[in-house]
Amino acid sequence: MYAKCMLPSTRAISFFYLLTAAILAAPSLSAQSDTLQVALFDELEELYSDSSPADGSASLTIASPRGVPTAVHLLLTGTPDQPISIGISGQEKWSVYRLIDVPVEENTGTSSRTERFDGEKNPYVIRRAPFRIYEAMQPAKRRPDELLELHLLDGRLALRMEIMVGATEAVGEKRLEIQVQQGNRLHALNWTLDIHSAVVPDVGAKTLAYTNWFDPIDMATRHGAKPWSEEHWSVMAKYAALMARGRQNTFWVRWQDMFDRQDDGAYALNKDRLKRYIRCFRDAGLWWIEGAPICYRPKGDWGKEWLEFRLGAVPASEKEGAALLHSYASELHALLVEEGWSEAWLQHIADEPTDTNAADYSKVAGLLRKAMPGIPIVEATMTRALVDSVDIWCPQVQKFQGHQEFFAERRQAGDRVWVYTCLIPGGPWLNRLLDQERLRQVWIGWGAAKYGWDGFLHWGLNHYKADPFAQSVVEHPAAPGTNNCLPAGDTHIVYPGPKEPWSSQRFEATRIGMEDRELLMMLAAKNPQAAERIIASVFRANDDYETEVAAYRKAREAVLKALD
Repeated sequence: MYAKCMLPSTRAISFFYLLTAAILAAPSLSAQSDTLQVALFDELEELYSDSSPADGSASLTIASPRGVPTAVHLLLTGTPDQPISIGISGQEKWSVYRLIDVPVEENTGTSSRTERFDGEKNPYVIRRAPFRIYEAMQPAKRRPDELLELHLLDGRLALRMEIMVGATEAVGEKRLEIQVQQGNRLHALNWTLDIHSAVVPDVGAKTLAYTNWFDPIDMATRHGAKPWSEEHWSVMAKYAALMARGRQNTFWVRWQDMFDRQDDGAYALNKDRLKRYIRCFRDAGLWWIEGAPICYRPKGDWGKEWLEFRLGAVPASEKEGAALLHSYASELHALLVEEGWSEAWLQHIADEPTDTNAADYSKVAGLLRKAMPGIPIVEATMTRALVDSVDIWCPQVQKFQGHQEFFAERRQAGDRVWVYTCLIPGGPWLNRLLDQERLRQVWIGWGAAKYGWDGFLHWGLNHYKADPFAQSVVEHPAAPGTNNCLPAGDTHIVYPGPKEPWSSQRFEATRIGMEDRELLMMLAAKNPQAAERIIASVFRANDDYETEVAAYRKAREAVLKALD
């Protein structure tokens, strides 16, 4: 591999950069062609390992706000072992990603998990499994003055061409030409950006609360680093940067990572680690700090009426557990106050409380409020029997839709309302699984604007249970050897590259939806009737929305024009 500089030949092209891509084939890709074929695709259109350039276009126009990245996808087929040259005219800085396809072994079920669990066919999937879909984004490292040369060996290549539309970018049409050449075959593709005046604000405290739960230890081991080593801190900073790019502004802290167990069985707060950890994510632009659940069901038994405190493995609401909880929580709270982080901290107690353990949950909530006064309690709730125990309710999207009156009452009482998705729901509901439209991820942001959600939570940033490039459907860790499986992509929304995390099509689509939420809120403040009308034209409910990308693009353009 080597790099060299290429300069433009005309003044009309301020810079002309050439990328020659030669990339090893994925095992599933076998289609080859004796002549170069290339086409543009909207970044929200699903591309499969057997997609054809014939399904794309030679030109594409995208309406865009300012302050956001925007991209187009290219699908190329050509002669194997012959370099592919790609350049963009009219744009000085741009990025390139190779799109990596991953498997979808089983389809999502109609209600949850996979079809094997539900026992019926789900008609709301984009394709029948098994299939492979382009998903992971492998960055092609380059500087503006470089020519990179790699290899194309299988006759097929999918790329993402991305530019940043700056907050001060000139409003109006920006015409770009993408030139693709292999041997004597040359294609010129027209990518036009219709740039509007609206500027999407930077992610921060005032943007929609958005969290993806992650495993910080896996951030080390998956990249060959020792937990809490300097190498680990370095790679974790890269994850934090990727989260912020995706508009995640909330990050969790697992107490078990910050309290070290001593020889006598007690736990001591590792203050230096906690402070460095928080600053790592704060420096990347994330703001809200989410204390992870401190209790759990004993042995995972959903029939138990009481909760166990994580640091000590004792009943949390009984004498010993209550004393431990107060001691550790008080010490943590003192540090938060000292560092000025108490206003940003949110605290979970036990994930997905139900009617069965709601009474004990409320007892623990009372203990926590005494130890950490003023700290809001947030929870992914599966019961409505926690009034006065929870400050931030977080039902699944279908549960929110079924109980909107209750959650409206809680908001009127001063509570906040988030929503979440996980292995549930399936069918037509909003979620972020691999066999669902990329638009479903976008519509999450529109749902936030329509219903006034205060946040969105998904459990799986990087909770891999297998190699995510080779396996997307995995056994439920609590039920191995059964039909209880986690659906395709549920465990993760980013991918572990060799030295850094890689984004995904689903992660980028979620980002676009979060950007749209900010635009829609701007419009609602300016012209609420227009915002309501545009939302209703494409998004009517969490299970009723348009699935065609063209309809989405028309609606987004209407938002941008209204803001102009």
